[in-house]
Amino acid sequence: MTSVISYGGRKPLSVGASAAEKAEAFDSFLAYGGRYTLSGDKVVHHVEVSSIQNYVQKDLIRSLKLQGDQIVLITPPTLVNGKIQTIELIWQRVS
Repeated sequence: MTSVISYGGRKPLSVGASAAEKAEAFDSFLAYGGRYTLSGDKVVHHVEVSSIQNYVQKDLIRSLKLQGDQIVLITPPTLVNGKIQTIELIWQRVS
């Protein structure tokens, strides 16, 4: 599986981008990939490659819900921008 998440409002990097610009670009983008397993209402992503090296060789566990034409993955409560949040990723089947 592969996951690529890009936040809205990302700015293009300038030519010869500063360290601050590069840090902002890094903070607003996440990509990882690897194998996955399903177990009941959970999916486990076995991360083999990631834009965040700390995720490599880790398992990311997501709750899985099937709702009509949607698949919803839900993270466990996670600290994001100083707040504890759960994040839902929704895939919608198109007709």
